[in-house]
Amino acid sequence: MAAILKVAGATSLHRGELLALRWSDVCGSHATIERSLTQTNAGVGFKGTKTGDFRTIVVPPEALQALEAHRKQQDEFRRQFGPNYPTDLDLIFCNPDGTPLKPDSVSATVSRMFRRVGIEKPKGDALHILRYTHSSELLDGGAPVAVVSARLGHKSIRTTLEIYGHMIHGQEEEAVRRWEEYRQRNRPSQPTKGVQ
Repeated sequence: MAAILKVAGATSLHRGELLALRWSDVCGSHATIERSLTQTNAGVGFKGTKTGDFRTIVVPPEALQALEAHRKQQDEFRRQFGPNYPTDLDLIFCNPDGTPLKPDSVSATVSRMFRRVGIEKPKGDALHILRYTHSSELLDGGAPVAVVSARLGHKSIRTTLEIYGHMIHGQEEEAVRRWEEYRQRNRPSQPTKGVQ
């Protein structure tokens, strides 16, 4: 759970996207998000992302370190289960035997952890609060809306603004400063006196 929470908080992935992530999806500091793990009465299965598109995001160093430590633990489980471990699934977050986690069980565990430490959460998926926090902090820190929108996998910037727009404040001064700097750099030089 520690690695799940660390990566969820650092990437703002949807629960299903996080639980469908494969080791082959991570290359260096980038992760390609192209599917989601879903849970129905029939069991768990993989499907496309919410928008049907794939995206590549940068994974912060702290989350990469958590993944590295997690992989060492997972490699030990692979050795224990031997040929019964389903290496074809290649899941980063899974049961010790390599099978997919149940998304609802993961959310229930996170909810219990939140209650234990006194964190209030809205109704719905407990991991979603980490997605919301990550996105809000990016916008509050001045990250461009288009970048945050792409990171979240939103179909349009409009969706991002409708959900997180209230976090964008105090950036007008920065916009004016950048405009002034641009004008200074690109202002035509004054002709020297006497030169036609």
